Amino acid sequence: MKKLYKLDGWTLLAMFLILAFAELIQMFLSNQQIGSAPAMGKALELGMYAITIVFSFAIYYGVMYLVLNNTETGFQKIIFVNIVIGLTIAAVLSIIAGLITGKALNVWIKIIIGLIGNGFIAWINWKELSVSQSSKIKISVWTAICFVVSSL
Repeated sequence: MKKLYKLDGWTLLAMFLILAFAELIQMFLSNQQIGSAPAMGKALELGMYAITIVFSFAIYYGVMYLVLNNTETGFQKIIFVNIVIGLTIAAVLSIIAGLITGKALNVWIKIIIGLIGNGFIAWINWKELSVSQSSKIKISVWTAICFVVSSL
């Protein structure tokens, strides 16, 4: 994991694009009626999904950045990489579950997948962040809050 935190900006952008692509696939699989939509409807749906991905990631990263900004330094890349990896794991698990079931996922499966993805984010932040104990607790609590809000 230490090598991931030393990546340059282009590689971090590529990691985010992998997350975005996995999230787009997951969103299209969860929408059973997208196949019967006209081309303009599909394009609008794609745009809406892309905006949702960017805003949700920005809020997730922004909250964690603001929590650590006043007290700690050198955490920006670590937080970014941890969030991307955790959310990508959750998106890939959603894709696999959606392909296995062949239909939209129910609430319980989404909660389990969300727990795995956000639990990984909390665990890896706790393990890899070199910040104070109180900052680690704050990050873990905000990860749980983000999970609850995203599950609604």
